[in-house]
Order: sequence, then structure tokens, then C-alpha cells
Amino acid sequence: MDLIDGMRTFTQVVAAGSFTGGAERLGVSKKLVSKYIGQLEERLGSRLLHRTTRSLSLTEVGTLYHAGCLQLLDDLEELELTVQNQVASPRGKLLISAPSTFGEMYVAPQVSKFLELYPQVSVDLRLTDRYVNLVDEGFDLAIRIGDLESSGLIAKKLAPSPMILCASPDYLKQKGTPAHPDDLKGLDCIIDTNFRPGKSWPFIVNRQRISVTVNGALAVNSARSAREFALNGNGIAFCPGFIVMPDIKTGRLIPLLNEYNAFDLNINAIYNGTRNLAPKVRVFIDFLAKTFSAENNLCHLGD
Repeated sequence: MDLIDGMRTFTQVVAAGSFTGGAERLGVSKKLVSKYIGQLEERLGSRLLHRTTRSLSLTEVGTLYHAGCLQLLDDLEELELTVQNQVASPRGKLLISAPSTFGEMYVAPQVSKFLELYPQVSVDLRLTDRYVNLVDEGFDLAIRIGDLESSGLIAKKLAPSPMILCASPDYLKQKGTPAHPDDLKGLDCIIDTNFRPGKSWPFIVNRQRISVTVNGALAVNSARSAREFALNGNGIAFCPGFIVMPDIKTGRLIPLLNEYNAFDLNINAIYNGTRNLAPKVRVFIDFLAKTFSAENNLCHLGD
């Protein structure tokens, strides 16, 4: 008797409540089931089951052994699935949620490259600033930026995403360049109403977190529009690095007060915390992590 076969037989007999039921579950004869149980008991030197003509119940040793068998068989199945997933080719539909702006600017272009590498995968990319429920709504993964809520989901960091204070060279030439967060009080600040702190912009001064109340003639519920206003010389904007970094690289926007930055947010891939991650999900997350790591300065000002 193979020990694993004996354990499977034992657990099926217990689940069915009889040797006959266990045999039917396994598709074998009742005689073979009885033989396997007998060999298990002989191997262990103890009875596992109380048998009568009308009932079947676990002995004290049987109860202990049954629990161990269930765990071992479950772990074995999990191991087999994990190995199969590692060697299986990624395939099937991949349902992804990503923030609207970041998704348009950075995720969508990478999806095109990903599909060239994995032609057996299809992608349904949903761009929304709403936090979707991955489990209830059937998403394979979500891209999220910033603080994460406590959940049973797994998060993998893809890239840093600091907030960057910036303005156009023309605006700074006319109004002056702030040297300290308090200097913002006398300047035109563009308020992104989607930015949680609102008009109270946070900074780190002398290792202490402070808030500076700012004002301006412009308010908008879009970081991308705040960037446009800044480019037009309307004032100083506080935007995610991934939105303004291309303009900073070209000199169209100038970063300000970087040494006082109070934000150290991340771009994360969020997925369900099961041990058997589907190949299509695993390779896509690894693909994004590698891509964004190679382009780390995409969102980061550096040291």
C-alpha cells in the first residue's frame, strides 16, 4: 500500500461515514478500502476506527491522525498546484483595475508590450479611481497608489510615487522661488480638491511634520488639470510625480522644496492573497515591476 493512497482512503471513509461510501467516492472496491485501513492501523500499531454493523466512528488516535492526514493531503495538493502553475504557460483573460490617469499614462502602454510577449493572454483594463473589490468583482489584480487599507490582499511595490511641488519657470521668475514651506502663504497655489489634505499642504521641517495653509484662485478635482494650470503659469501645483516628471525632465516645470517632502507613497500591485497565483497574474506583476524598476526615475526625483 502506498501511504498517501492509504491516507486518502482513510479520509474518504471518514467523510462518507462508511467503508461502502468511501469505496464509492474513490471508485474502488470495499474490499480494497478495508485492506488499506487495516494496513494503516497495522503500520501505526493502533486502531483508527470503531466499527459496528451500523456505525463507524474515530478512535482518539484516529481523530488525531485524521486531522494530520487532511492537512498533509491539502499541503500536497497545494504543492502540486504551485509547481504546475510555475511551469504552465500564462493564458486566459486578465481583468485589471488601475487609476484613470496613471492607467492611461503608464499601464495601458505596458499592456500592449505585455500582450506581445504573452499572446495567449487577453487583458480587460478598467480605468477608474474607485477602489474596486477584487474578490467580489472578479478582478485578478489592481494598481493602487498611496496608503493601503488593511485587508487580506497582497501588495507588491512597483515604483515610488512621491508628491512633487512644482511651478513653471515663468511663474517663478515673476513671483519668486519659495525657499521654505511658509513662503507658499504669499504665492498662488493650485488646489487639487482630490488631494486629501485639501489646502493644508504637509511638509517635514526639522524632522517634524507641519501643515501650511495655502490659497489660490484655482481649484480643480484633477491632478492632470492642476499640472496644466502650472504649465500655463497660473501658480504652484502639488502633483503626483508620475504626472509631472516628464515636464520636470524637460524643464517645463521646476520642482520646489523637495528637501521638505512629507510624502513617500508607492505604486502597488494588489492581488488576492491565495498561495496559488495564476501564471497570467504572476507574470504580469513581474513584468510591471521589472519595467517600472528600469524606469525608476519616472516618478522619483532621486537623492
